[in-house]
Order: sequence, then structure tokens, then C-alpha cells
Amino acid sequence: KNVGMLHLVNGIIVIPVSILSGYLSTSYEDRYMALWCLSITLFGMCFLFDPTDLFDHETSYTYNESPLSVGPHSYITGSLIAFSGIEACESFVASLMSKVVPSALAQGTFNSGLLSTLVGTGGRAVGDLFITCMGLISLRNLLNLLIIPGATLVATSIALILWNYEL
Repeated sequence: KNVGMLHLVNGIIVIPVSILSGYLSTSYEDRYMALWCLSITLFGMCFLFDPTDLFDHETSYTYNESPLSVGPHSYITGSLIAFSGIEACESFVASLMSKVVPSALAQGTFNSGLLSTLVGTGGRAVGDLFITCMGLISLRNLLNLLIIPGATLVATSIALILWNYEL
């Protein structure tokens, strides 16, 4: 029940965020917008990091009682910010990719839009396998097992944008 409501709110928030990012894209270059959206995503992921999971839990029967732990409010806030940021960034990444794809791949059936869709579908499949593997490692630490690698990938993406584009 509550998970469905979170997904509903995520879906509702993405629409105005996409409209705002579309409006801002008329004034700013795609590389700036991608950098901003990835930075917003990384900020949202910081809400989802649970430092209490890094300590010993063998002697503890309860968890999430510390003020540093991820509670429902920080989880909802972090997931809304991170999801909105990454969804808004998707259009700018596709736009940047279309500008660097060779002209031979820009025509016909196998254009950059199809390639982007195929890469996205493959990424979702690999992500599902990754979530399953992390769940098999530890259900107790699942949030950090997902957030730490994800935040590392987002930070790496920010570093690649800064490395490859003159800002």
C-alpha cells in the first residue's frame, strides 16, 4: 500500500520536473543540465545512505533506532529527489549521445534512439540481477549495498562530464 503511494508520488513529481528541465534546456547547454541533474541525484542518494549499517549488528536485535539511520522520512525524501534527478537527466544524456553518434548510426532503424533504448533495457536487466545478488548477500544491509555502488556510479558520471566537457 505505502510502496504504491510512493511510486504514484514519484510518477506525479516527474512530470513537472520534466517540464521544468525542458524549459531550462532552452537556456542552458545539455552538459550543464546533465551535470546539475546528476548532482541533484547524488544529493538525494546521500539521504539514503545509512551509516549505522556499517557497525556491528551481531549483538543488536533491533535496527533503525539511531538518529543517523534511514527512517521513513529520509527514505521518501531521498528517493523522490534521486528518482526525479535521474529521470530528468535521462533526456539530457540522450541529447548528448545523439550529438556524438556518427552520422551513419543517426539514420535508419539502428539510430541513437534505438541504441539508447537497448542500453537502457540492458541496464535495467543487469540492475535487477545486481539487486538480487545484493539481497542474497545481506537483506539487512541491502540499502547500503545498493546506494553505495549507485552513488559511486553517479559520482563517476559527474567526473566524466567534468573531464570531457569544458565547463
